[in-house]
Amino acid sequence: MLDVILQVENLSKTYQTRQKSLTVLRQISFCAAVGESLAIVGPSGSGKTTLLGLCAGLDVPTTGSVILNGQPLQAMSEDARAHLRTQYVGFIFQNFQLLPTLTALENVMVPMELKRMKNIRSQAMELLKKVGLADRYDHYPAQLSGGEQQRVAIARAFANQPKILFADEPTGNLDEETGKIIEDLIFEINQKAQTTLILVTHNLALASRTNRIIRLQGGKMVEN
Repeated sequence: MLDVILQVENLSKTYQTRQKSLTVLRQISFCAAVGESLAIVGPSGSGKTTLLGLCAGLDVPTTGSVILNGQPLQAMSEDARAHLRTQYVGFIFQNFQLLPTLTALENVMVPMELKRMKNIRSQAMELLKKVGLADRYDHYPAQLSGGEQQRVAIARAFANQPKILFADEPTGNLDEETGKIIEDLIFEINQKAQTTLILVTHNLALASRTNRIIRLQGGKMVEN
């Protein structure tokens, strides 16, 4: 058995409002091995992004458990979960989520600073070079196209040398041609770094590039 980096057991999530309760995930269980790539697919409202957030410890489940890098998230405080993410987790979001007041280079350096890594400027430049943006290092997000912003976001996602990368619709805001370039970049850098990739996507062609697909429908897992 390969080393397991993510273990999800009987995960359910219910949101309580004054009027009623809404269950968005029901009894989800799966594992992801070190270096594996896995896509979570399903229609809008099937619980994909909620599942991703629970796996990364951004939210806590109503029932069930998540063990990330050997550590049970439900037993940890919010601060402890944040520290775990700083050490081991990278993120790529659909809407880039770059800090608008920082340059491309400074955005990539942020996770390195949080992890207190050394020689961060040269490492961040190296990552920008990998995504083809070394010549735009001093540009702010507003001066970059959508595709360029997502390249910076990819460089930032790998900046803290994560063991696991969570990507939520990483090509969702890009045109088809740019999206294809971004896809190739994610898989290429991910393969070299041997990072586990958990990818939420509507794009079945993108999902088919991963080792395994988990399909959600109405909050339930219908295929693994």
